[in-house]
Amino acid sequence: MKNILFSALLISFVFTQAQERMPEIPKQDLSKESDRVVLSEITAFPEHIFTWNIKSLIVIESDQLTSIPGKISRLKNPESFMLTGGHKIKDFPKEFASLKQLKKLALHNMLTEKMSPVIFNLKSLEDLEYSQFSYFDFSEDIGKLKMLKRLGLSRGLDIRSLKSAEGKPGRNLPPSIKNLKSLETLSVSGSLMSELPEEIGFLNMVNDVWFSKNLLKALPNGFSGLQNLKTLHLDNNAFKVFPKELYKISGLKRLDIYKNQISQIPPGMIGMTGLTGLFIDRNELTNECLTEIYNLENLEGLDIRNNKITAFPPGLEKMKKLKVIYISGNNIPYQEISRAQSLLPKTKFVTQEMP
Repeated sequence: MKNILFSALLISFVFTQAQERMPEIPKQDLSKESDRVVLSEITAFPEHIFTWNIKSLIVIESDQLTSIPGKISRLKNPESFMLTGGHKIKDFPKEFASLKQLKKLALHNMLTEKMSPVIFNLKSLEDLEYSQFSYFDFSEDIGKLKMLKRLGLSRGLDIRSLKSAEGKPGRNLPPSIKNLKSLETLSVSGSLMSELPEEIGFLNMVNDVWFSKNLLKALPNGFSGLQNLKTLHLDNNAFKVFPKELYKISGLKRLDIYKNQISQIPPGMIGMTGLTGLFIDRNELTNECLTEIYNLENLEGLDIRNNKITAFPPGLEKMKKLKVIYISGNNIPYQEISRAQSLLPKTKFVTQEMP
């Protein structure tokens, strides 16, 4: 069971970094037609590929590439386009919008303050990734992409870049997000978001949400409308009070809310009946907070490392399904740990610090 925590952290890291890293792809022989084309270290698009029946087009590590030609509209039925690695492209030709069959668009390392309006004319898009390492506007036009199932946005910024976002438009998700009724996965991490719109509660098909590394202090009331939510990542934000809006989401299975400043947990956590994994380490939890956590009777994995806990108050025995609990970094005496172990003999208490 020691691997539970490691796996949890690894999954979170991989997902949030997916838009910033690209696996090595070998150079392709472009003398032979293929439906999957990888262009590497180019200064311009090879003319002859526009006659091919390309399904997937990937452009990587092309530092001297400054534009995408209008001829890209000649591609017959492309389903996926990825631009990643170094490049100097700032916008897309209007002809790009003619790629009506495009379902996946991944644009990394862009250098603009606005997402190209051409993107929002791609009405068949199901998967959109857009990331860079500077501020860009979260456009209201995002709501036009009504077929989206997966949306990933990342500015790659942290608190050190806060001044670059203050006073600028489109800092937070727009109310038009409510139009993405087919959305299943939403990831907006490392983006200096300070709040979420009430309209986010209209995303009743979403299963996985990643809001790691922002500046969120609270959730809107409408958040409780995410009744199909299974995993939620709110780590590395600015919560001081556990968000009670989660209490009505009974199907939530996993919650990452570590590295915040939580010192209070309001009554009502008993409503989170489906929760099996809670990672709430590196906060400001006290003994009293545990009393509310005890109401999560279906919990299997609990991480409360590096908080301000000194003892286990009455009620610990209610957590009969708990398989592992991580408690290092607190000031809990050995005798108190032994007493807790006697109450939950089938639970593994991990006292050593994790790497």
